[in-house]
Amino acid sequence: MIITAGFFRLTLNITKLQIQNLRILDSVDISPQPGINIFCGDNGAGKTSLLEAIFLLARAKSFKSTKGKNLIQDGKKKLSIYSEAQTANLSIVRIGFGLEKNEKRMQLNGTPISRVSEVAKLLPLGIVTPIIHRLIEEGPDNRRRFLNWGVFHVEHSYVSMMRHYSTTLQQRNASLRSGKKGWNVWDPQLIEYGDQINRLRTTYFSSWKSVFESLIANFPGVPTTSFSFYKGWNNSLSLEDSLQAQVKTDLSAGFTTTGPHRADIRITVKSQPAKEILSRGQQKIVATLMVISQLIAQNEHTNINPILLMDDFSAELDRKTATVLLSLIDSSGFQTFLTVIDCDTVTEKYSGEVNMFHVEHGAVK
Repeated sequence: MIITAGFFRLTLNITKLQIQNLRILDSVDISPQPGINIFCGDNGAGKTSLLEAIFLLARAKSFKSTKGKNLIQDGKKKLSIYSEAQTANLSIVRIGFGLEKNEKRMQLNGTPISRVSEVAKLLPLGIVTPIIHRLIEEGPDNRRRFLNWGVFHVEHSYVSMMRHYSTTLQQRNASLRSGKKGWNVWDPQLIEYGDQINRLRTTYFSSWKSVFESLIANFPGVPTTSFSFYKGWNNSLSLEDSLQAQVKTDLSAGFTTTGPHRADIRITVKSQPAKEILSRGQQKIVATLMVISQLIAQNEHTNINPILLMDDFSAELDRKTATVLLSLIDSSGFQTFLTVIDCDTVTEKYSGEVNMFHVEHGAVK
């Protein structure tokens, strides 16, 4: 039975996960539960690859490697991942992903699909890895990507707007580089799609920011962190006026220097860049709450319950902070998958119900 989003709440929980030939994982067949699922084991045991499998199902790409051939276990020709997700009314959604000779295959309820967005909108997820602090420390690309996924899960037509905008932008840039007249023929389309994108981003950012501010209040040890949305051009100008003001600069540079493709979420503490004030541990807390806030904001605007993935959960978190964070995650109601080296590090910090999986040399028990 094919499940699509309707007017009911579509709570999807992965109830079966089968993996073959993904990195160290030879053959895995597990039954996750709603709530918190924990993969514990030594470094190199295959814990992160389990999270990677779920990410591949939802995004058709890895959060670790850009080369598909590195995903397939040595000596094997292909990998496959299959999952079953159960809705609140007990219907089953079947999702599959395969990779062979760098050719990806995706299936939804047994039917081949070509667009990742078809699965992504049914299986929204957020991920926190040991390098999550880069969301704060590095440039705007990661934050813009973070923003784009948040808006997409609230408004699925956003991906089409972005596709049209990107195509028009590429054509305008090519025209600018050629040095020939007529580059401004692309401006009306660029402005039309750019304004639509900015409106959706602005609305989403406001709701997301409100959620974040309510969560960060649970962590008084983190300095007050402020967020502002930079739309990609001067706030006092329209996109049309900004493009006109940048004509000489664009012609000299050979590309468009203003627009939604330059947007950013600016993060500050006491008016200074947060990356210069927050410790690495504080950065992890802020960035993790950014992800959780995104999932909550999505959940408030859609009828689909998201999934949270967290790799190396305990790293750089003291016991008190980890306990508060686990309680917050549990109260969110999301199906969550965490990795830790020692199961006791979680059970000592949290008394709530969790589902444990022990991972050793690619085997899961």
